Amino acid sequence: MTEQSKNPQAGYATGTYPLADLTRPLPSLAGFQAFVAAASLGSVSKAADHLCRTQGAVSRQIQQLEAHYQCALFVRHASGLTLTAEGDTLLTVAVHVLTQLVQHADIQHGATSVITLRLPSTFAIRWLLPRLTDIHNALGGTELRISTSADDVPDFKKSDVDAIVVRGTGQWVGVEAVPLFAETLAPMCTPALAASLRSVADLADATLLHPGPGYAEWCCWIDGVGATQINARHGLVFDTLELTLTAASEGHGVAIGDPRMAQERLNAGSLITPFREVVRNGASYYLVYPTQRAAQPKIRALADILVRLAQEA
Repeated sequence: MTEQSKNPQAGYATGTYPLADLTRPLPSLAGFQAFVAAASLGSVSKAADHLCRTQGAVSRQIQQLEAHYQCALFVRHASGLTLTAEGDTLLTVAVHVLTQLVQHADIQHGATSVITLRLPSTFAIRWLLPRLTDIHNALGGTELRISTSADDVPDFKKSDVDAIVVRGTGQWVGVEAVPLFAETLAPMCTPALAASLRSVADLADATLLHPGPGYAEWCCWIDGVGATQINARHGLVFDTLELTLTAASEGHGVAIGDPRMAQERLNAGSLITPFREVVRNGASYYLVYPTQRAAQPKIRALADILVRLAQEA
């Protein structure tokens, strides 16, 4: 019985295999690793530190790649490295090949697949944790590791996170931004305090609680409802929405934020929304990850489950 060809490429006869193509001279894996590290970190010196190699060794490995492909892979400037068009294309291929090799090695050694997700603390506590069981089930055998940060910049050069939930407009360079849901703003306070707020104008005498410096949320909501007589730039300022909501539930004033982040308190009645007016501020929550990771199964699985849960909310 004639053996079936394992070659998926067109142009080869049945029973043959393109061994000559697979065994022709190619750059070393160490060279591809140096290239991927330099592209991800934007610096040869940072790549050298990450790989525990000398800066000269990493530079030579990248130069050997450029010589092999007969093109520049980076534009070198004072602040670091920027990929050329050819470099960006090669990066996608290199990450895919290295990912396949790493995943195979993990399977052979029984290693657990891991995905590290960074997200805002309030989002983690109030939105993700109640849905954690569904997320774990969707990720299968992949271990989820969670870290929190108040930074709304999706910077993958300074950390080893795989993906980040970011609040913003979605306009970031070099990353995929998967929209989860648009942020809405509504005042929230205790029922006792709400009894004194017969109209929006009564907020002028209330203590406004801000979820961050800049007063942006209250300014947006007050402008959105046309209550120009209210001074949005006074009250108490906190560094997270979670602290702001906690202060509101203890009767210290009127918080402003997305009701999704206060759903447990709203359901329990410790907070209520004293006004019907809800304002969109133009920001949304996104799952963000580097473009070259888009094909990774664990990234796709995480994106799929978060989008599904966001649509159900």
